[in-house]
Amino acid sequence: MTTETAAYVCSHVFDNTRPILLVSRAGGEWQCLCGDEHEAGEIPNVVGLNHLLERDPTLLELENLPEEWEAERASVSAPWLRRRSE
Repeated sequence: MTTETAAYVCSHVFDNTRPILLVSRAGGEWQCLCGDEHEAGEIPNVVGLNHLLERDPTLLELENLPEEWEAERASVSAPWLRRRSE
């Protein structure tokens, strides 16, 4: 994970209306999501990880998250739980 790395984010994370509670490496790409429901057809936004790290430094805990794995937490104060993506 480098700060210049691109990450896909949902509209809630992009608008900073919900925190990042789900990080996925499906397909090798970084996806930082709120873990909530979205409107059908929503198109993800792409941002630099540096912007997300400024907002949430705990993402650094996931810098060694392997491809095809994901990490989820119940709230911003909860620990990240890692698992292989389904």
